[in-house]
Amino acid sequence: MKASKSLSRRSFLAATGSSAAALALGSTLARSALAQRRAIGANDRINYGLIGSGGQGTNDACVCADIKDVTCVALCDLAEFRLDEASAAITQHMEKAGTAGVKIDRYDDYHRLLDRKDIDAVIIATPDHWHARPFMAACEAGKHIYQEKPFCFTLELGKQMTEAARKQKDITIQIGTQRRSDMNNLKAKALIEEGKIGEIKYVRAFDCRNYMAGADPFAPRPVKGKIDWDKFQEPCTHKVPYDEWRYFAWRWYWDYANGLITDVGVHVIDLVHMITGQTVPKSAVCNGGVYGMKYWETPDIVNAVWDYGTYTLVFTSNFTNGYEGDGAIFYGTKGTMEIRGNDIKVFEEGQKTKPVARFPREGPVHQHNWLECIRTGKTPNAPIELGFNSLVPSHIANIAYRKGTKVTWDAKTQTAT
Repeated sequence: MKASKSLSRRSFLAATGSSAAALALGSTLARSALAQRRAIGANDRINYGLIGSGGQGTNDACVCADIKDVTCVALCDLAEFRLDEASAAITQHMEKAGTAGVKIDRYDDYHRLLDRKDIDAVIIATPDHWHARPFMAACEAGKHIYQEKPFCFTLELGKQMTEAARKQKDITIQIGTQRRSDMNNLKAKALIEEGKIGEIKYVRAFDCRNYMAGADPFAPRPVKGKIDWDKFQEPCTHKVPYDEWRYFAWRWYWDYANGLITDVGVHVIDLVHMITGQTVPKSAVCNGGVYGMKYWETPDIVNAVWDYGTYTLVFTSNFTNGYEGDGAIFYGTKGTMEIRGNDIKVFEEGQKTKPVARFPREGPVHQHNWLECIRTGKTPNAPIELGFNSLVPSHIANIAYRKGTKVTWDAKTQTAT
């Protein structure tokens, strides 16, 4: 399949979010009466459902099931094999945590799951183009939400999702940018605030892996049972016959996702926001292309540059070579902070081998932080506002890539031009 970055009228509308009128929430707007949550005490059971039971959603649900008195009671997906696989994995985790004999109900319509008054919370881990509908419906139903990253498929949908959440102030929403729960990152932030590396003028972030050396983990595989392709494409203005690559590797197709810069870039960009305290870029430029993974539409190598006013952030993702790994390097006027994976090192200016400080990973599991906040009412580590702000750089960079021009961001009006 030919990979193209050119913007047709259809794809430009998708990129800017102007096609949000096709959201078609259906009957969810009549569900506000369901937004009466039961109080959940410290020792009460939390019943949750999973919407989108693919690999990441199943992992999130399994991590939650590791906690006593946290029970998965329902799954929703459009593929029978995913329901089978998720049910088996989650049941095993619940049994290990001492919760046995739970019947996990299955649905192909998330409305039916959200209609259940015994469900307190939901994990939403659908493909990106399906994030908005169940999220806003879950807000209307008054469910606590763990929303997998990237938060929103388009900027316009992100604004609508944020507004829906603001109307339900008592629900706990956690965005799946899990590095927010790593306490070593907070130590690193405090050190920067103390002036240890001086003023940050340049940041280089990266996430590089080699899908050329081995199989794409999202390559098609043999499965049993029905896949409802029509429902998979329901939010799309551009519909095509079933394609197994588009279904399994949806991350790399513009109709369903926005490629590396939102799929993996959001993690390190969010980390930069967390450590610098600045979340609003002024402009973006971006280039790259499909150089190795020929069936991708989105670029397998992408380079984006943002101006934050006081520093420049450069992000590179290269899925044809994994030497760089993932992380970010903060270049200050007095020193440098290097983050590789979960390991953080700080070097004085001119010193490259002997760190003056080092912070290995520590902190709570991100999903467990969400569950704790449901019980206590505290603010989770990655609340919804951060989820939107962390994606703004990715979205405006993608627009710049596809238009082939510099894009500016107006923080007051929340518009890209």
